[in-house]
Amino acid sequence: MDLYHGFLILSLISFFIFGILWICFARISMKYIECEMKKEGKEPPQWDGMGARAVSYAMAVALPAGVLKNYILVDVEAAKRLSRRSDWKLAVWYLAAGFVFILIILVAYFIKPD
Repeated sequence: MDLYHGFLILSLISFFIFGILWICFARISMKYIECEMKKEGKEPPQWDGMGARAVSYAMAVALPAGVLKNYILVDVEAAKRLSRRSDWKLAVWYLAAGFVFILIILVAYFIKPD
C-alpha cells in the first residue's frame, strides 16, 4: 500500500469519527442549549435542520468570547452562557475532528499519483 492509499483510508476513518462527533454534539449539546433557550423565551433558529446550525453552535461554544461578536446565525451570547463544560469539550472535539478530516483530504489530494 502506498502513501496515497494510506491517506485515503485515514480520511475514511477520520470522516466516521467526525460524523459521530457531529451527531453527538447536535443531539446532546445543541439540543440542551436550545431547550434552555426556549425556557428563556428565545426561539432557536429554524433555518436549518442540524447541519450548519451545529457548526455555528460549536463555534459559539468553543471559541473565546468576542471572536464571533456580530455572528447572526445563532445567539452566541446565550449559547456560551447556557453551555456546560461537557458541551465545550464536545464542541472542541467536533471542530478539531472536522479540521483534521479536511486537512487529511487536502494532503491526499496533493500527493495523489499522476
